Amino acid sequence: MKLKQLYIKLTSWEYWPMWVLYVPVFLQHYWLSVKAKSLFYFLKVNPAIGEGFILSDTKYTTLQLVPEVYRPKTVLIAKGSTLKALKATLQDNNLHFPIIVKPNIGFRGLLVHLCKNEEDLKGIHFNKADYIVQEYIAYPVEVGIFYYRFPNKISGQIPSITLKEFLTVTGNGTHTLEELIKEKPRALLQYKKLEKKFKHKWHYVVPEGKTIKLETIGNHNRGTKFINGNAILDNQLLKVFDDLNGQMPGFFYGRFDIKAKSINDLKHGKNFKILEVNGIGAEPTHIYDPSYKLFNAWKEMLHLWKVAYQIAMLNKEKGEKFPVFSEAKKRYLQYKNYKKIAFTH
Repeated sequence: MKLKQLYIKLTSWEYWPMWVLYVPVFLQHYWLSVKAKSLFYFLKVNPAIGEGFILSDTKYTTLQLVPEVYRPKTVLIAKGSTLKALKATLQDNNLHFPIIVKPNIGFRGLLVHLCKNEEDLKGIHFNKADYIVQEYIAYPVEVGIFYYRFPNKISGQIPSITLKEFLTVTGNGTHTLEELIKEKPRALLQYKKLEKKFKHKWHYVVPEGKTIKLETIGNHNRGTKFINGNAILDNQLLKVFDDLNGQMPGFFYGRFDIKAKSINDLKHGKNFKILEVNGIGAEPTHIYDPSYKLFNAWKEMLHLWKVAYQIAMLNKEKGEKFPVFSEAKKRYLQYKNYKKIAFTH
């Protein structure tokens, strides 16, 4: 099984280490830094986000940039909170199970939990980091929309739309859940996690035609298939995000992770909620579509980081000052230390 897992990873670049995707970006960054006269120009792409480094924007703070009508009910849980205090907070804010619990500063879906009851909360390490608790949005469509707008323009661009296909298996009436997972490459890579999660159903023969959803969190490293959805882009969808961004002063570049009742509703600006806002560290996640070529992914990344540079320079013209080395170093070390504590059991 390990050889099969290794083969899957070696033959699909979407599973390769992150640095492979970023090698050209690093090289371009140094050239753009010379032009900008700052290594850290990217920290002023979104002036509304005044904290964090690249991947360390706080989820709670950035979500507050979104108009309330488009936000799920969300509360911040301070580091060290007791289960008793958490339950009181849920009650005070009229939050009911199921809920989503995740670190306020996250990393690729790590430590994100769907909690269906109080028992599910007991294994979460609230003593290690601030968390946010969010109402679970049951809409069936999950999509990532990457949007940017130059500060001197009233309309922006959507260079990336990602549709998410959650990890599932469908029974044939003869194979057990374990056997079905072994037959599906994307599921096989999650074998150990799924074995623990479905230990009571592991040898259950799944009836023919029955589909079992193996993962409810829409992150790539948890088995979700990212699909290039750029074909659904039209002027109507762009207008929705132009209008949305017009209500978010100081935010010009990033990805919105969204749940919607349907794509049609999203295009009409209704029945959708923004789960997260990702700033300068956001990726155009459609590039992780299994059919997408690495060379094209590099082109996309280089283009968007060039756009980020252009936005930062326009913001500088409007009076924003690029961070000095000491400030940027402080931001970086804060995240590095946080990651070491929060994501280590």
